[in-house]
Amino acid sequence: MRNLAMYYSEVISFSIGGLIFLLQTFILDQATFCSPVSRYTRRISSVVLVILFLWLPSVHAEPLRVTVVLSEEGGVYQAFSDLLRVKLPVAKFALNTESIDQTSVTADVYVAVGMKAASALASRTAPVLSVLVPKSGYDRLLHGQHHSAIYLDQPMDRQVALLLDALPSIRHVGVLYSTPPHDLPHLRHLLAQRNVQLYEQAIEDEGSLNDALESILNESEVLFVLPDSGVYNPGTIRNILLATYRKQIPLIGISQTYVKAGALFAAYSTPGQIAVQTADVLRHFSLSGKLPASQYPKDFEVSVNKQVARSLDIQIKDEAKLRSEVREIP
Repeated sequence: MRNLAMYYSEVISFSIGGLIFLLQTFILDQATFCSPVSRYTRRISSVVLVILFLWLPSVHAEPLRVTVVLSEEGGVYQAFSDLLRVKLPVAKFALNTESIDQTSVTADVYVAVGMKAASALASRTAPVLSVLVPKSGYDRLLHGQHHSAIYLDQPMDRQVALLLDALPSIRHVGVLYSTPPHDLPHLRHLLAQRNVQLYEQAIEDEGSLNDALESILNESEVLFVLPDSGVYNPGTIRNILLATYRKQIPLIGISQTYVKAGALFAAYSTPGQIAVQTADVLRHFSLSGKLPASQYPKDFEVSVNKQVARSLDIQIKDEAKLRSEVREIP
């Protein structure tokens, strides 16, 4: 139905364009033969053209049908959906919100919110934009050709820029991982450019975590969190935070949740910021019919745990200043 409407819209627009051309040609011809009234004729031509151009925009295609599929109801997923609805004009976008158990309404494009929704829609042949998903999790999905994502993670350049802006004297950084992340070489390169040594420790299972953690903390001034659920998960994060605190070594988090739990600071993107970026992607899709390549969040916030900073006797800039300075870094 939508394609048929677009077809008729194009036909009508073409017909109007032809009509305008014929009218203009006829009137100019009349002006050539009747020069005494040419000025009057041109005025009529201008009026006709203005009327036709004012009428032309009223012929348009149906709104783009967008179905937002939530991994869970409520929380940040619902907040994102509500904010996205505000950002999309109803005249151009028809937004429908469903849970992963529904997804019965046919749409021009789907927005999968969270990993459960991204997994549920991975086999869809229709265009799917996944949001609020970690890059490592999204990359493991066997998703369709017309799929794209806005990651939950912050780009490594931004995280390193924040680390070195907040703690400029740091020269030894430690990381733990169960599987080497795809951007580990980039992290090494970024730190080496600033004469910072990276210490790495791989763990095979949670049983070896304590020994690996003890070893890495003996070499490092900070523990830099990587998005690895094999290391950082609800069953391990408390022990990791306690170990770093006993060693008086700050943990650098990857979300506001980490900061609230005891990390020194982290960069993160809010549901509202992701909603703004999603709206931009959907506007692009409505014009081109294609989703852009997967991308990291464009905007972000910085959260600092001031109590942890005082406990570790660390002088640190406030959140607004850190965010401002990191945004200015190329």
